Amino acid sequence: MSDDDLDSSLILAAEECQPDKFEALHRFTSHDDLIIRKLSAHGPVLIRGGRGSGKSALMIEAQRRMQAASDIFPVYVSLRYLPLLQSDGDEYIGHFCILLSVAIQKEITARNFNAEFGSSADQLSIQLSLTRLSQVLNRRIVLLFDDAAHIGREKPLEVFFDLFRTLSSNLTSCKASIYPGVTKFGVRFDVFNDSTVIDISRSDVSNDASFFPDVLRARYPRLADKERFSDRLSPEQFANLLGRAVVGNLRGFILACNRFDDANKVGIPEINKCLLNMATDYYWPLMDEVAPKLGVYEPLIEPAREAFEALIAVLKERQQQQHRGAPLDKVLVHRQIVSNYAKLFEILEYLGFMARREASRAMKSGGRGPVYALNLCNLIDGGAVPSRLTSEMINVWLEGSTDPAEIHISGSALQNIRLPALTAEKGLTIIDRPVSDLAKSPAYPYGLTADMITRLREAKIETVGQLAAADDATLDAIEYFGAAKIKRIRAVVQQAIWM
Repeated sequence: MSDDDLDSSLILAAEECQPDKFEALHRFTSHDDLIIRKLSAHGPVLIRGGRGSGKSALMIEAQRRMQAASDIFPVYVSLRYLPLLQSDGDEYIGHFCILLSVAIQKEITARNFNAEFGSSADQLSIQLSLTRLSQVLNRRIVLLFDDAAHIGREKPLEVFFDLFRTLSSNLTSCKASIYPGVTKFGVRFDVFNDSTVIDISRSDVSNDASFFPDVLRARYPRLADKERFSDRLSPEQFANLLGRAVVGNLRGFILACNRFDDANKVGIPEINKCLLNMATDYYWPLMDEVAPKLGVYEPLIEPAREAFEALIAVLKERQQQQHRGAPLDKVLVHRQIVSNYAKLFEILEYLGFMARREASRAMKSGGRGPVYALNLCNLIDGGAVPSRLTSEMINVWLEGSTDPAEIHISGSALQNIRLPALTAEKGLTIIDRPVSDLAKSPAYPYGLTADMITRLREAKIETVGQLAAADDATLDAIEYFGAAKIKRIRAVVQQAIWM
């Protein structure tokens, strides 16, 4: 793949999308519109969802819509800033306040407002500056903090949520995106009393059959052409099947669609092949990519893998027991089991291996628990459902009508999984890994070439952390490194360090 071909392939995250392309490449449902309105309204809001679930897109779209309002001044702030991952306490506050100051200054300049906002390096100064700015502009300020929480670096989260609570006022509304399982909110922030929490999930395509077809038409107009599909398949069925296969994860959906962009004809066998390949060269390698940025939770990646394999085994066993019944794709897990292995379930949900459909449902054997939809790619790969897709199977999955397999408190599905002891938090190991770890591979499909790695080493850039800290001028000074290569490097570093 040439550097010129990378643009559409690399736009996996909304925050990496060029502003002039954002509207053309993103679609929002009526439910999304409700979330966007809450992001624009008074009061603190947290939107919670897994990697690639669409949190950033919702925040950016909220900012875009608020920019048309005469009484709101919205500021989108990406907290993908390496010093924030490497600091805590007062040092974190200093980096945060400077980053926020710069974002506000840029927004003032971009909007051509007659106002000033100085650089603030402490909490009190930025509070006073926000109050003055709101009064000068005669507008309510909405701060949209994206990537506020990193699953592998939880210690500074207490500091962030203290700032989040303190900066919120009748003149300033704070919003932030977080991942499933954030628990370090600090002693002064009560998540449910001090904010509104909104969960994002698109795993149930039967609730909204238009979203993924809309995304397909926006991103892949050639692939949305009915003439490219077999008689037994429509573009709408294709889009919704892929959406359900990746449990509603937009990043997974885009990566799956990329595999069909040049296909002359698309039928059920081609989809079958795609889903099997997604299991082997996307989902399982994803665990290897994510492990070194899990911080204190890095030792849990193997137990998480074992837990997911155990869930697949349960569905496979139930499928064999019912012979030719509807293909099972969901599990109802007793809440005590989920509590015992909470972080494993959170990691799997974050990575898109599964998605929570229901928070609580009664079990036939007694007790209650959440219902999880598992991604179809690994179910097919693991033999939990028939390896050859049929129109009947596709219809059942799109209708979402199957009952889940139950995992009881007395069951043996997860009893052999042992959780290792966790050490004190000491940062992300990816920071100290060699740049060669970012080589093109299943984990990094748009990774660095051997020539790039050699030239970086010759420039004394040996580790991922050093590469993340290098500015554009440093990279541009390397022979044969131009704007396209620097863009590619930045995209790979973003994938490597941030979730």
